[in-house]
Amino acid sequence: MSITDEEARVVQIYPRLSQDTVTYCPLQVNAGDTARAVIHNAVVTLGLDSSQTYCLLEVRKSGGEERMLEAEDCPLERVLQWPRGAQKWHPESHGYYFILQQQQPNQTSREEYDDLCNLPTVTEDSILEVLRDRFHKHKIYTYISNILIAINPNKFLPVYYNPKYIKMYENQPLGKLSPHIFAIADVAFRAMLNRHVNQCIVISGESGSGKTESSSYLIHCLTALSQKTYASGLERTILGASPVLEAFGNAKTAENNNSSRFGKFIQLNYLESGVIRGAVIEKYLLEKCRLVSRDKKERNYHVFYYLLVGASKEEQEEFHLLQPQDYLYLKQEDLLLEDEEKLGQEYKRLHQAMEMVGFLASTKKHIFSVLSAILHLGNVTYTQSEDTEVLEVGPAEVLSTLSDLLKVKKEQLVKALTKKRVVTAKDTVVSQYTLQEATTVRDSMAKTLYSALFDWIILHINHALLNRRDMEESVSCLSIGILDMFGFENLQTNSFEQLCINYTNEKLQYYINQHIFKLEQEDYVAEGITWQNISYTDNAGCIQLISEKTTGLFDLLDEESNLPQATDETLLDKLRQQHQDNPFFVPTTDKEPTFVIQHFAGRVKYLIKDFQEKNTEHMRPEVISLLRSSERAFLHHLVASSPEALFRWGVLRATIRIVTVFKSMGRRRAELFAARRASRKSLKDMKQHSSPLKRLSSHSMTLDFSFDRSDEHPLDVFEDIFTNFEKRKKNKGGRQKQLIPKNLIDLRSLKHVVGLAAHDRTSKSIPHPLQRTKPPTISVQFQASLRKLMDTIETAEPSFIICLRSNPEKKELHFDDELLLQQIKYTGLLQVVTMMKSGYGAKYTFKEFVENFRMLLPKGATATPAHITELFKRMDLDKTTYQIGKTKVFLKEKERKLLQDTHNKEVMRHIITLQRWFRACHLRLHFLQKKDATMIIQRNWREFYEKQNRAATVIQTAWRSSLKKSKHQNEMEDEEETPDTRPGRDSLTKRELKRQDKVEHSPNRTQQLDPVNGQSAQRSRSREKREGRGSPPPLNRPLSLPLDSKFVSDDSPTSPVKSSSLQRYKDGDIKEKAERWRERISEGEPTDESSPEVRRRRDMRKDEYQRKGKSMSADELSKISSSGSDSSPSMNELPAEHDGSRFSLPPRRTNEESGQQGSNRSPLTTPERIWFLSRFLKKRGPKYSPNNDPSPSDKSVVLPSYTPHPYHMPEQTSGRDNRNPTIRISRATRALESNASLDREITDPKELRNLDEFLGNQVNDLQSRIKELSPTENIFLSATMQFRETIKSMYSLQKPQIGYKDLMKGYRNKVNTLASPTQKTEVSLVVNLFQSVLDGFIRGEIKRAEYEPVKAPKSTKKRRKKDKCPDGPLDHLFSTYQVNIMQSCDLCGSYIWGMEKAYMCSACKLICHKKCLTKIITDCSTRCARLDDSVPGSLHFGVQVCVLTSKANPVPKVVELLLMHVELNGLYTEGIYRKSGSTCRARELHQILETNPEGACLENYPIHTITGLVKRWLRELPDPLMTFSLYSDFLHAVELPEKSERIRAVYQKVDELPPANYNTLERLIFHLVKVAKEENHNKMSPSSLAIVFAPCILRSPDANDPFLGMKDVSKTTMCVEILISEQMRRYTEKMQNIQELEYAEALAVNQLKLRRQNTVVEKPSELEVPKQIDSDETEMTLIERIKSIKQEKVDLACRLPDLEQENSDNENLDSSSSMSTESLEDRLSLDSEGQ
Repeated sequence: MSITDEEARVVQIYPRLSQDTVTYCPLQVNAGDTARAVIHNAVVTLGLDSSQTYCLLEVRKSGGEERMLEAEDCPLERVLQWPRGAQKWHPESHGYYFILQQQQPNQTSREEYDDLCNLPTVTEDSILEVLRDRFHKHKIYTYISNILIAINPNKFLPVYYNPKYIKMYENQPLGKLSPHIFAIADVAFRAMLNRHVNQCIVISGESGSGKTESSSYLIHCLTALSQKTYASGLERTILGASPVLEAFGNAKTAENNNSSRFGKFIQLNYLESGVIRGAVIEKYLLEKCRLVSRDKKERNYHVFYYLLVGASKEEQEEFHLLQPQDYLYLKQEDLLLEDEEKLGQEYKRLHQAMEMVGFLASTKKHIFSVLSAILHLGNVTYTQSEDTEVLEVGPAEVLSTLSDLLKVKKEQLVKALTKKRVVTAKDTVVSQYTLQEATTVRDSMAKTLYSALFDWIILHINHALLNRRDMEESVSCLSIGILDMFGFENLQTNSFEQLCINYTNEKLQYYINQHIFKLEQEDYVAEGITWQNISYTDNAGCIQLISEKTTGLFDLLDEESNLPQATDETLLDKLRQQHQDNPFFVPTTDKEPTFVIQHFAGRVKYLIKDFQEKNTEHMRPEVISLLRSSERAFLHHLVASSPEALFRWGVLRATIRIVTVFKSMGRRRAELFAARRASRKSLKDMKQHSSPLKRLSSHSMTLDFSFDRSDEHPLDVFEDIFTNFEKRKKNKGGRQKQLIPKNLIDLRSLKHVVGLAAHDRTSKSIPHPLQRTKPPTISVQFQASLRKLMDTIETAEPSFIICLRSNPEKKELHFDDELLLQQIKYTGLLQVVTMMKSGYGAKYTFKEFVENFRMLLPKGATATPAHITELFKRMDLDKTTYQIGKTKVFLKEKERKLLQDTHNKEVMRHIITLQRWFRACHLRLHFLQKKDATMIIQRNWREFYEKQNRAATVIQTAWRSSLKKSKHQNEMEDEEETPDTRPGRDSLTKRELKRQDKVEHSPNRTQQLDPVNGQSAQRSRSREKREGRGSPPPLNRPLSLPLDSKFVSDDSPTSPVKSSSLQRYKDGDIKEKAERWRERISEGEPTDESSPEVRRRRDMRKDEYQRKGKSMSADELSKISSSGSDSSPSMNELPAEHDGSRFSLPPRRTNEESGQQGSNRSPLTTPERIWFLSRFLKKRGPKYSPNNDPSPSDKSVVLPSYTPHPYHMPEQTSGRDNRNPTIRISRATRALESNASLDREITDPKELRNLDEFLGNQVNDLQSRIKELSPTENIFLSATMQFRETIKSMYSLQKPQIGYKDLMKGYRNKVNTLASPTQKTEVSLVVNLFQSVLDGFIRGEIKRAEYEPVKAPKSTKKRRKKDKCPDGPLDHLFSTYQVNIMQSCDLCGSYIWGMEKAYMCSACKLICHKKCLTKIITDCSTRCARLDDSVPGSLHFGVQVCVLTSKANPVPKVVELLLMHVELNGLYTEGIYRKSGSTCRARELHQILETNPEGACLENYPIHTITGLVKRWLRELPDPLMTFSLYSDFLHAVELPEKSERIRAVYQKVDELPPANYNTLERLIFHLVKVAKEENHNKMSPSSLAIVFAPCILRSPDANDPFLGMKDVSKTTMCVEILISEQMRRYTEKMQNIQELEYAEALAVNQLKLRRQNTVVEKPSELEVPKQIDSDETEMTLIERIKSIKQEKVDLACRLPDLEQENSDNENLDSSSSMSTESLEDRLSLDSEGQ
């Protein structure tokens, strides 16, 4: 029993010391305090000598035995087992208290032995001593190797059987924890799954040793282990079957208060995944004689007392119930029902259990009616008159009651009770019973009727447990059988039933001896190993005495039963005569009608009376005829000799009745139809009524935002939209109630179930005169069923539980040494312990050994003893712990574990070696590939470089020639210059370069020209610009000259000299190369840009430019400028050149431009063109001081070198009108450059929703105004719709931190993906258009933030599923729990009775009453979370998830950061998560994220580095995301046969994850859904993602066994794939629902717009506060409907990531994040711009 750490009680301790002390010492004792701590506190409180040794004794009842507590025992657990009155205050007078006394030197605590094989010396006394010590410590279980000994304490011990103990012993090796019956169940369950071998748990022991309780605990544990995988109704049926069978088949005896009076074998059938597939219950030999007679201290079957005490007044009247003493069958001299309250509770428990196995209320009434009739049968009395000798039966009221209960005629009842009928071939003879015969017939009728009822209950329980696939499919099943047979009995009066019971125990003892001793020792001898034979008691002789052919007791009994004149005395004489020399048959004196058999458990004296009658007792023909005449069909089933024939007749009768009812109903309907024909509506009216909804529903699946026909839809249509959506949502979320039962009986299933129980059915046939064969006797039936049982369990792998009685008086927690020693002797425990201690627990054939431990053997080792011996020597194993036989290896269990651990370590070493070599080969391959690629790049670069140098050399040569000629002509004029100037770069002196720089930077450069030639030079330059030719800018490459016309114009007196110098190369290659250089510089590319990719893009732009010529529009120019800016170098590398000639735009041939050609103003400097170019020209170069600004009065400048016009400033741009007209993508579309507004971050979920609505408005307007969209507009529309999906997927974020720049990157990726290869040129245009739209929204949000008042921040409610249990505090995951065995509340300590409803935490298995939920003060031990948000996590990798989460951050920051980055930048990357990134980059980013996640700039790292860190974070978790504790449950869930069952089981296990793990897994799966949705681009399907992530989030807890993890790879992958695929399906479905809601919203909004356009609104406030007129009411209705649709849409979007099970979603989510009224009014406004 678990006690919370904070719970404390005051405990009184009474000192028993030599010195004077106080009477008692009160101490406050906590749940975790041990006896050592309590003793220390008492010593300190009492001021005793701390150097002495003290002990704590527990006393129960005055003068009772004193039990010493061990140092580690918890005193508070002992207190909670006392009576409730003694728990709070325990004076000595109550008999329950603690004593503190000084411990003597020789009074030391004995060493505990969980396993008797660990005893140093094995004797009967030492075994008894260990069992006694453990029993006094309430440790009733002890091991003998793998055999369990259980001592019955005759009291329920609550500390043993709560659900948390099942969890504690799950997957634990036997012997690791304290001995427990749950450990045996778990070992059998795991052995069945791992070795695929059927298991059988054999429970043996005498009556009263606790076998029935042990079988209940086993079933409880095995069903719980199966329920961990998937909870179905079958487990509930199995748990309900035990209470029903106990009520009808158990009784109180002198030895046992709950003795099974029948044997049962329960076989649980499993799939190979560990899920229960079905079950079968076989019963053996119900003790019918107990019904009519029993000993003084015994009772009848439990069910009679339950019914009489627990029935309500109505039931008492209906069933004619009396008091127990009023029935002959229940009357006893000392019958005292002191436990009436308990009996009443058991009656309620029986009702619930019968419902669990499928009994309807009417069926229960029939059963209780039969029980009442059986009791009333005992009250039938007979009288015989001396004169007439006529047998009279009475009393009359009893006969009337029986007639009413059995629904038979009274005359037939009397006839059946008084007369017998003998049918011969010629005649029927009716004769009267004698008085003695009549009493026997009455009792026989009661016994056979009860037996038939019990058979029928077994039959229907088996049908409820039947899995129909067992009849339809040949699926291999495994099974665990639990054998709970009646215990060995030696009563005061032993009869035929005791002989059968004890014979069964002889067979079981023989089976146990065979497996433990005989087979094992024969194997040792056959293998020739050194072995000293251990003797054991062989009971084969006793079995032969009873069951030997022709001479056995049973055969002699059958022989006598067939003789008409045979009596019990003749039978006894025959037995004595046949077996007088048999040592197991002990004859008695001739005067006693008894005989004695020497059983393995002792001598038993049997009374021969009624042996023959009980052996041939069948249901009499008169009784069968009587019950078949009953009006109650239920009785027909009880006495049916062939249930199949009865079922066929029932089907036939039901068919006839149904046909009759259908005919009568058809006639009534025809009459009703004729009467209503006149009043029916016309078909036309019906069509008109349904047409609007039909038209609406026909468009429901496609989003059509055109509003041309919206006025056709009346207002009620919108009501229908919302109503239909609500109905569909409720029907989808709610679970449909099943009206028809699942397991209806059909002929096939009935035959199958009847065949299962045919071995032990009461014979109910009426003998035919010509029938020669008689029905089999009871002994023949019993032997046949027992043989079948032994065949079944011999094919399985056995486990043994030996149950022992603690005392013969049924005292609680009393240990009787004499009785225990007697049981130790006859069960042979001494020999069993010796055998298990000396024997070898593990044995392998040589071949099996080599296969299992191949890695430990040298290479090429064969299955020979030499190699195995060498291995053992190398491992330094003790030679006494192993032996090698002729074909097998024998090992002790400890050495086998050592071998297994060593083998696992060796396998892991080899795996690591293989991984190391594989990584080395992989890296080597990558290195060689990169080396080859580097060489190719270098070779191509050299070729490219040579070609470029060749071109530069040609240009330089031509330029030097030109300079030589010009300088030769002008050398007379330049005498002051240096005469020996070299051609090329050296011809320019520093002074000339400075002068050139001044000219270039002078704003009045044209005034320095020659007055005569200045105007012509200016015209020449402007003409060159118009023709697309300009002066080549200076080259910045080494060994090149600055080709600039400004240098020429300074050095030559006239401009014709310059023009003539260029005309000389007009037709040559030099001019083409100069043009290329000029174009490269005009496009913003540096001259030293020499990448092949850049060349390819430049040539493509050049060809396009030449093809379009002078008709090129502004949008192409924007693309050229933007693409050129992408490849430009950094600002520091650019020359100080800011002339507008770098952009050299070809002028358009328009009237406006032609009119301006003669003016002094350049076309690019006009106000109209200035603003237009400012939208797409990239700002280049560093910022300049205002001192360099030109004078605004300069009007004669033709594109000066530096003119920072005012339009470069953002203030001018923001001052323009913000209205965004109808979006129409054309060639005049503006192209926005990066704006400061994009630096803004979204931190409010409301802003996300506003952005989504804003984009929806833009899309609606585009679709409604433009009927035929161009390809570019189609790309924009598709990308924006998908972008809205991305926005909706972010609704669930509590505190979003999303930058608009990141959104723009994501949008660009979408456009790049959607654009076909021929549309790649449109990408930048679409992106720039979207950026302009986004900029408008951002400005609107900024203005709204300025004007709206600052509201107090509201605590955002996370839109998640509601808790499983609203009362489940402190992270506990409570659910209702059906208790089937008595347990204890972990909080208050009181009992929880069977069939009660309790609450259990599915994570930590805490169980309590509903009323105790408020008392919980401790967190769930397995679902902990850090509640203190102020404590930061020191690390972010390799720590528990709960440490990294808090209420504010339910998902770890690092995970959210990485996943969000991948979603915005990497969804379209091919092979995302499959390819690995750079190790160095990953290590660098890991160090940053480990210390400061917020400071990491993820844009600087490749996407594969990011994805690699996501996987690394998951892999480094100490406990994986899907937790070690649930690993096996997830694996079993995916092995279910049906897909729907698999999904449900997986989600059921996900719900049990701790909150931190659940939230993180939910976020991760939602992320993988987003990745999988783009499978066409990233080539990552759900299965591919599952293969990658399954090893990261679902790892095997057993890291020591590498083969286990390899075997489970397919299952873990399937589990993760199920989650991804199912969440993907739900995501798609929710998005479709959102689209339908948006469609309905669009219709409603348009309807409202049309109404407002047709209504004159005088005041703006009328929209908010409408008047109470019809039109205003209609508007308000529409507004409310729109609000509700918006709310539902937001709710759906917020629930997109939810991992909840679908059937738990029955309620709408809260409306905390719904759209406000202001946003609604904005949505309804006619202006479509962002406000």
